[in-house]
Amino acid sequence: MNMKQYIPQYFQWHELVPSIEYKPYWLYLIDERLLMSLDAIRMHYKRPVTVNNWFHGGTFTLRGLRPMNSVVGAKYSQHKFGRAADFDVRGISPEQVRNDIRSGLFPLITCIEKDVNWVHIDVRNCTRLLEISP
Repeated sequence: MNMKQYIPQYFQWHELVPSIEYKPYWLYLIDERLLMSLDAIRMHYKRPVTVNNWFHGGTFTLRGLRPMNSVVGAKYSQHKFGRAADFDVRGISPEQVRNDIRSGLFPLITCIEKDVNWVHIDVRNCTRLLEISP
């Protein structure tokens, strides 16, 4: 059996995890469907996609994987299981990205958050696209 891990083309470890301690494990902690979806979004829009930017001095640290003891978000947030990301696509509105997800353009995404000024996606195990509110 070939057990090859998906390696994203457009994202580095520090863009998806909260600190350097996760560097050796990040590919094993983040669901491949999320990695593939983020790459697909980056390829489709051909623009920068920002999840975390702490590594370069920015303020975003918990928009990808979150530690289980994080007080940000819900107790059992999909972020804590490596199945969710919050992000911005430079020059594209969050609502446009959500509309493209709704149209089926990114089929691995199974949940989006509406009524927020960023894009939340996750790849939780379900059979239809869920839309949640903050």
